[in-house]
Amino acid sequence: MTAPTRMIGMVDDTQYGTIVGDVYEHIPDLYYPTSVRVFSEMRRDSRLAAIIDGYGLQLRRAQWQLDGSGCRPEVTQLVADCLGLNVVGVDRAGGARRRGVSWNDHLRSALLSQVFGHYAFEMEAEVGTDGRARLTTLAERIPATIAAIHADPKTGALLGIDQQLTTRQRSPQIPADRLVFYSRDREGASWQGTSLIRAAYAPWLLKREMIRVAAISNRRWGAGVPVAEAAPGTNPTQAQLQAAQQMMSQARAGDQAGVAAPPGFLVKIVGLSGSVPDTVGFIRFLNQEIATSVLMGHLDLGTTETGSRALGTAFIDSWTLSLEAEGESIADTATRQAAARIVDWNWGEDEPVPRVVVSGIGSRREVTAESLQLLLNSGALSADPGLEAWVRREYRLPERTGAPVPAPTARGGTPRPTATPAADPGADVVTDGPKVAAAAPDAAGLDAAHQQAVQDMTAGWEQESPPLVEAMTETVSSELAAGMIVGVGALVVPPAVTAALAGVVSAGMLALAESAAAGAVKEAGRSGLSAALPKDARERIDQQAQATTDLIVAGFASAATRTALGQAGADTDPVQVAGAVRAALTDLAQAKDSGLVAGNLAAAATTAQGIGREVVFYQLPAGTRFKATEVNDRHRCEPCTEVDGTEYDSLADALADYPTGRYRACLGRDRCRGFLHPITEGEG
Repeated sequence: MTAPTRMIGMVDDTQYGTIVGDVYEHIPDLYYPTSVRVFSEMRRDSRLAAIIDGYGLQLRRAQWQLDGSGCRPEVTQLVADCLGLNVVGVDRAGGARRRGVSWNDHLRSALLSQVFGHYAFEMEAEVGTDGRARLTTLAERIPATIAAIHADPKTGALLGIDQQLTTRQRSPQIPADRLVFYSRDREGASWQGTSLIRAAYAPWLLKREMIRVAAISNRRWGAGVPVAEAAPGTNPTQAQLQAAQQMMSQARAGDQAGVAAPPGFLVKIVGLSGSVPDTVGFIRFLNQEIATSVLMGHLDLGTTETGSRALGTAFIDSWTLSLEAEGESIADTATRQAAARIVDWNWGEDEPVPRVVVSGIGSRREVTAESLQLLLNSGALSADPGLEAWVRREYRLPERTGAPVPAPTARGGTPRPTATPAADPGADVVTDGPKVAAAAPDAAGLDAAHQQAVQDMTAGWEQESPPLVEAMTETVSSELAAGMIVGVGALVVPPAVTAALAGVVSAGMLALAESAAAGAVKEAGRSGLSAALPKDARERIDQQAQATTDLIVAGFASAATRTALGQAGADTDPVQVAGAVRAALTDLAQAKDSGLVAGNLAAAATTAQGIGREVVFYQLPAGTRFKATEVNDRHRCEPCTEVDGTEYDSLADALADYPTGRYRACLGRDRCRGFLHPITEGEG
């Protein structure tokens, strides 16, 4: 089979020459270029103006950047400077640009392609003394000034546009290689695109007429008509009828208004009677149709007789997907027609092109701090610098002000040696005292003991948690029954309940610390060492257990409050709300692998192991050196990767970096699984 080298078909056979047409449009007023005038009228409608701003303002407040992945830094920086964009992960906000393209201003105009279906910009560049061509202007060529759009009949590719057709100008007047042309939902060669508000044309047209009808109806019939009616048995003259009619025409409402009826006449105010069309209701229906046509049904929440606020999330999710698609389409056009041409001007067509990217659109994904914690605790995410940069960008947090945490250094200020191969299991500890056969660090054993302790403490917490769940549930129910919804924000738990839970955590931590101390004795390779935990170590563990318990209980209280507020309405049954709270807290208590309970208990277990090993390390003679290892840290962050294998000249130096059994600069927090061990002969 040979590759096709020429085309034999065409994209559009309805074109006159190369001037584009719309194959599927059936309403004469919406044929291009007449459609430009119609869409210009439509966007002034109050509902459509809100819809256009709802799309445009969300996209304008999003994070627009230049992604230089796979591109040379100098290429990326030049394109970023030309377009007025920051580089992903590199640039910070700097001084305002006085010359060149303002991306915010350009985006504001480019988003008008949603209204008219298309929007064009002509490019202008200047060549500097370094020989580089830099984009200086993206001048608007608004749809009302465009007389014709030209496209290739075979490929559908844009050829250019005409603004003024004269015999002295060639056609197209502005060729495509000088244009950045945004075309929304283009089909075939129809570069005029499809307006976002095209589907709203029919309800908008009817709504415009109905508003006129409603205005006439209210003006003509809204206040009633004064009527002078001849009394039965009378025969008024023509002059008397005219006088009565003139009097009724001059009648006006007022706090002192009145009328004296001519002899033989009765005065009354006659209003409209009988069944009439509900024009206002029909206008409301048309507004709903307009909102539905652009996936913005959430605009009507609370104004309809049916529906629920719970639908709001579904409506907004669907709208957010639409916003993302609109934003990515704008970014793709800017990449292909602006960024690519800047690169072509300076380096040719073979140079990779940085991409314009957009993030943080609307309320997409709803990545909350709580959901991030769950993802980190479960191991689904690693707390690396890239994730931190994304969180700062998405939540619009300030950039990191200080320098990144430096690689650990010895107390003398010189960099510590990098990791060396692990020692042989039979190596001895480098000390001057009595020695016994030392063992290599049992990383697998530490990991298994850690996991078992977390499982045991989690099971114990689940067993002891029903009183906690019931105490919070009863408080929520009683506060709501008393009409004190504010009370669910300050839930109080009986001390006996928290004491029982703290006992579970303390017992698990003590057992794990004793096990870790016994393992450290084997690693030390010295006789006379004790694995018994002294009083101060036990008190430290008890305090850690109580703090961990308080932290988890606070999480339960937060979950109970959040659930109650989400369920409590004006007529909600307190028993029903209490049931929802009970179910939510029970789910929290039964989570085995990650989340609020298991995540915090895992952190407590790491601390317990560190305390147990630390007790043994304090018994070693002065001069003992230590090494950090992160072999058990499955989702190792960058700081932990850098500290892995670092050697310390003293226990004080080691504990300065591992104060609680894990590395102080770890980004993974609760999931960090590093530990210290004494260096044996041949290892340092």
